[in-house]
Amino acid sequence: MVGQSDVHEKTFSPSLDERTDALQQLIIFFGSFSDRQQALEDMLRLCSDEDKTLRVKAINALGTVFPELSDEEKEKGWSSLLELIRTEDPEVWKAVVLSLIFAFDYLPEKSKLWNCLLRLAEDEDRHVREHAVEALILLFPSMSDMEKVWADFIVLAGSEYGEIREPISDAFILIYPYLEDREQVWESLLEPAGSGDNHVQDRAGDIMARIFHQLPDRKKAMKDVENLTMRQMDYVARRALKLLRDDYPELSEAGNPAEELYRLAAKKAPYARWKASGTAGKGQGASGKKRKEEETEK
Repeated sequence: MVGQSDVHEKTFSPSLDERTDALQQLIIFFGSFSDRQQALEDMLRLCSDEDKTLRVKAINALGTVFPELSDEEKEKGWSSLLELIRTEDPEVWKAVVLSLIFAFDYLPEKSKLWNCLLRLAEDEDRHVREHAVEALILLFPSMSDMEKVWADFIVLAGSEYGEIREPISDAFILIYPYLEDREQVWESLLEPAGSGDNHVQDRAGDIMARIFHQLPDRKKAMKDVENLTMRQMDYVARRALKLLRDDYPELSEAGNPAEELYRLAAKKAPYARWKASGTAGKGQGASGKKRKEEETEK
């Protein structure tokens, strides 16, 4: 068997070939080396190698050795992977996320890594945020507490960053089937459904439409929908709807009062235009009368 000290020295070599050979030896004999701590440190060093190809190979290799690591070594390994999450290189990031996915199943404290990714999802660096969210979406099926996952994603859907809100709300459709309490799902979606982000509103609405028939209190659910509709209308539309309900009962009966209001406005528009032109000022009475007659003939 190759000597561990020779492999260790090669990881510092200026020769790419020697460093590449060192990685191959680490992969083959990792479990056989007497000083596993040293072997892990050597592999982690190569995960940050200046050569991208070697770096990607080392990151991929790190994921494969996780089953052989102690709990302490696993924590060191995934901490190193989290540091690499800051890379802007798509090939390196692909290797990092694949290793994270493979390693995740072997972590004794998955929630610890999960919470680290949640913090990174609000990092000031856009690349870090995007990578953290991508990892969260890929890793969530391995989490045992789906209610926590759902609650975390609901919070992230309210992030100040659009590149966080959109993929997270897209993931709603993947997570909600794991949840049994449909009332709780409905209640948790009311805030995203009323948010100022149209994409988040649509994704929340998609789930609400799917689970509506499963709710025990549909009368309350209908009221929730009406409140959301009113909240999303602008002030003028809400005010008009309130004033016109008595004269136009179809507004109260409409499934979507806002759409019905706009339909009525379009229907009454010709009359409104005639009325405005007929009272435009002195000297235009005859002209206004003529237009009234023309409007009546129509």
